[in-house]
Amino acid sequence: MTRVLNRRQTLALGASALGAASVASITRAFAQSTVLRIGHVLGPTHQFHTGLELAARSIGEATEQRVELQVFPAAQLGSERDMNVAIRTGGIDMVLASPGGASVHLKELAILDAPYLFRDNAHWQSVVYGDIGRDWGQRILEASGVRIVGWFHRGTRHVVSRNTPYDTIDKMAGQKIRVADLPPYPQVFEAFGAVPTPIAFSEMYQALESGIVDGADAPLDTVLAQKLNEVITYVNLIAWSFAAPGPILMSDASWSQLSPEDQAALEAGILEASEFVTSAFTDDEAQVMEALTAAGVQFVTPSDPGAWEAAAAEAIPALAETWGGDAALYDLIRNHG
Repeated sequence: MTRVLNRRQTLALGASALGAASVASITRAFAQSTVLRIGHVLGPTHQFHTGLELAARSIGEATEQRVELQVFPAAQLGSERDMNVAIRTGGIDMVLASPGGASVHLKELAILDAPYLFRDNAHWQSVVYGDIGRDWGQRILEASGVRIVGWFHRGTRHVVSRNTPYDTIDKMAGQKIRVADLPPYPQVFEAFGAVPTPIAFSEMYQALESGIVDGADAPLDTVLAQKLNEVITYVNLIAWSFAAPGPILMSDASWSQLSPEDQAALEAGILEASEFVTSAFTDDEAQVMEALTAAGVQFVTPSDPGAWEAAAAEAIPALAETWGGDAALYDLIRNHG
């Protein structure tokens, strides 16, 4: 009869035969990995998803598979609003959030969506990885039990349209523009003269196709990834928002499950993914434009960019209420560095 060794007997046999070093190896083999679930609302072909899958591989390798990051795209774990609730109740471990979505945990984060805030990548990175970002990280943990473990560039936001090119701001008057149901989107597009129309991200394609809206706020990558080129004619290069870095949030309870070594590996993997996403947005934009042009999309460059910036500035006092009423914070960040 074959004798079946139990786990303790197997480890003892391994210890006598292979020594203490091999015991550690065998113990790791028996240990179950910590599974972390992260959600986002973009599709599986989007740079966000590719970046998070890169992070998952990096974290798995660095932790010898002790930590498994499972990535759920396309709102599989719920809308962003749902996920920001779930991360506080233990429903999920992590979420790639927008600044507006994350502001339910710390209201100041909403400022990262403010119009014409950042100049370039060095600018936003110096803010979120510097003293301002570290202060936010400490306060969001104290207020909500949520950690910021990284940041993702979220593209340059333009406006797509079905039938009307927005070569001047006057052309925007009365146009129904799909926006996210979060500050600053309704406020900014109202300042532009449009009729902001909050519609779920997952319903944007259908809203454009059916004519419920005349246009939509979107980065170029989203136009391509969500196949909006099938239901629009124009991409209007308004560039009202650059980067608008979104935090990657993690439940502190989930964070506490990891050893310090694995925590460091997770942050390193997220940083690697962040650098990939930043490069994808900034270096690959020309390729995205070429692909959209080949798909029949026409690009429109506004004749007076300053008019759009001046109009958006009128929304700042009202928007300041969404990040706590400190209008001076906008100037502090805008002039940072």
